[in-house]
Amino acid sequence: MSEAASTGRVRRLITRLPPATTSAAEARDFVSAALRSWEVPDNVLCDVVLATSELVTNAIEHGGGDIRMELSLTAGQVLLRVGDDTDDAPVRQAPGLLSERSRGLTIVAALSEAWGHTPEGPGKWVWAQFALPTHTPAGGLATGPLSLRRESAGSLPLDG
Repeated sequence: MSEAASTGRVRRLITRLPPATTSAAEARDFVSAALRSWEVPDNVLCDVVLATSELVTNAIEHGGGDIRMELSLTAGQVLLRVGDDTDDAPVRQAPGLLSERSRGLTIVAALSEAWGHTPEGPGKWVWAQFALPTHTPAGGLATGPLSLRRESAGSLPLDG
């Protein structure tokens, strides 16, 4: 378990990316390096990296202006926020059976403990929260309190 998770210390990194096709890969590398340096377990790291790719890709395709990304680690959770300059709320859509698109927010919802969006000035932040494993008093691992609400992507209702 990382120092931040055990001491209550907050760690936060912020970056800005251009709205370019290469930005999703840059964002994945940024998040992966940060989470590894913070000693976040691999299973959580992989979920956050995949959600990063989906949210940054959505910001490239549907947002406006530069992409802002913030990653923070506090006791018990990782919070990923991706911001753009459009006020349009993100909408989960039902993809066609053979469609290669429109699955991003469904994937984020399935991987994260919670997700949503927050308007801010001109633009918005789309965020996803991920629980970290915690140690039980007996020394075994237990999942964080929010993990009990995790659902499969197939059981999640669609927006709109």
